Amino acid sequence: MKKPSIYPDRSQELLALFEQAGNNSKVMCVSIDYAKKDHLVMFCNGNGDVLRKPFSVKNSVDGVKYLLDQVSRSCCHRHIRPEHVFFGGEDVNSYAENFANTLRSNGWLVGNVNAHDAKKQRENLQASTDRIDLMGIAAMLLSRRANCCPAQSGIYRNLRTLVRHRKKLVKMKTEVRNRTHTIVDRLFPGFLNENKSGIVPFSSSSLYLMQDRFSAPQIRRRKRSVLIRHLEKRGTQKAEKVAAKLQDYATHVLTTPDEYTATLQISLSNHVTHFRCLLESTQQLVKEMALLLAQTQGAFLTSIKGIGIVLASGVTAEIGDPVAQRSTDRLVSYAGIIPKVKQSGGSQGPSVTGRVSKRSNHLLKDFVVQSAYHIGHYGPKDLQNDYSRREAAGQHAGFGIARRFIRIAMSLMRTSQVYLPPDLRSTHIEPEHRADYYLSIWPYLKDKWSKIGALDMAFAKDNPLGQWRYIVKELYGIKLKL
Repeated sequence: MKKPSIYPDRSQELLALFEQAGNNSKVMCVSIDYAKKDHLVMFCNGNGDVLRKPFSVKNSVDGVKYLLDQVSRSCCHRHIRPEHVFFGGEDVNSYAENFANTLRSNGWLVGNVNAHDAKKQRENLQASTDRIDLMGIAAMLLSRRANCCPAQSGIYRNLRTLVRHRKKLVKMKTEVRNRTHTIVDRLFPGFLNENKSGIVPFSSSSLYLMQDRFSAPQIRRRKRSVLIRHLEKRGTQKAEKVAAKLQDYATHVLTTPDEYTATLQISLSNHVTHFRCLLESTQQLVKEMALLLAQTQGAFLTSIKGIGIVLASGVTAEIGDPVAQRSTDRLVSYAGIIPKVKQSGGSQGPSVTGRVSKRSNHLLKDFVVQSAYHIGHYGPKDLQNDYSRREAAGQHAGFGIARRFIRIAMSLMRTSQVYLPPDLRSTHIEPEHRADYYLSIWPYLKDKWSKIGALDMAFAKDNPLGQWRYIVKELYGIKLKL
């Protein structure tokens, strides 16, 4: 059993490296202050003795070769083994990411330190120069407080890139929708209100009508039969009734003067084209996310009702490899869903609960809180009841269920198991009951992946869900048809 430590923030990778070396003087720390053109680098040993004063290294292929050559020379001179060398710097920006990733691909351990924490380690808090900053970075690294995030490399890194890219596109799509609303409010007020126009906002029919010659008078003058045909072609239900309601509503709205109509139509047409492009891009990204998610343990999160491909991908991308991830308590703090607590005056002293910390992974926080909301409204009955109970008690149900969701998610990913209701988790449960449950959730689980077009990938034999399906079929003698 792992012993408790008063240094919970220390990197397990760096602790293992120092322990393996056995002597701090036989460890080399290469601290780097990243920059666009020239990085500032310094060598020191585990005791903090400077082995080589700060020098510049180009942010290029030649710079990487030069740095590794200098590391090799220093190792030979100091009798330090290469496996006891590690690199580190502040969280890498895009301009230095290739430099750090090249070091990782060559097998070196590269850690990231928090810039806010590194600032506190400086000798001079009033001044800030590259050399002073480099000393703060080195102090953080030697105190083993670097972050070797499980999601910074491999398939989890690729998944994180797609998830964050999609999130930005969704934000852009929302901006375009808002701009579209402002123009439609002048050309055809109320058109984007389904209760008034009968058209679902930003549906295929809605985008078609707004794309060309869009205004209340022009919609009113269109031939009814042609309008119905176009609405049916784009999937509108009860097209005849919708067309009649739309044209009738168009006769009662106040529109913009004719002299402004053409200009607004040009602007609206461009917004619709932009929106369609963003919509297509986000849909393509979701499919690519599903293909990557299927290859990770995070695929098991889709077995929870209310958690789809997007939420499962977001949580998995920010957590990274569940085996390499820290304890669940640390992960909850990392997600920023645990409030601050202050207590003094002995064991009997009162405690004061404050707000959650602003220092957290805001993307992970967003995904787990969204997941908690979906679980509370559409998830398994036991979790829905817990969500309702917390709300009735005046608690923050979103944060409470989010913490519980993280514990469940880590358990599912680490044990390679789908979600089971509480009454089926005991080892004394009859196999027939679990078999019936697997058969009941199979269509639901299969449908999630089928809608995205990633069914075959998700249940491939080499992927986690595919292995689970094979084991369940062999163990319980049931058929889970694709």
